[in-house]
Amino acid sequence: MTLSATDGSAGHGPHVLEPQPDCVQVQWQAATQAEDRRRVLRWTCECRPMVYYLVTAGGQGYIERTGPGAATVQTARMRHVQVADLWELIWLGRAR
Repeated sequence: MTLSATDGSAGHGPHVLEPQPDCVQVQWQAATQAEDRRRVLRWTCECRPMVYYLVTAGGQGYIERTGPGAATVQTARMRHVQVADLWELIWLGRAR
C-alpha cells in the first residue's frame, strides 16, 4: 500500500469492521504532543464510537485512536510500510 492523502471528506471515512475472534492485540500508548508537521492521511468514519487516524510525521507513521470519553492513544512510530500494514489489519477487524 502506498501512503498518500485520502479522497474522503473530513469526518467521513470507511467503517472499521468488527474485531475478528483471532485479532491481533495492538500495543497502544498514551498520545504524545502532536508534531508541528503532522499529516493525517486516512481516517475512519466518525459515526462509530472509536475513530482511527493514519498519521505521518517526521518520516515515520503511526495510528491514533480516539472516541467520546476515551483518552487518545497512539501506536509507536514505525516505518511507513509497517504502519500501512497495521492500518489495513485494523480496518479489516484483524487487529485492535
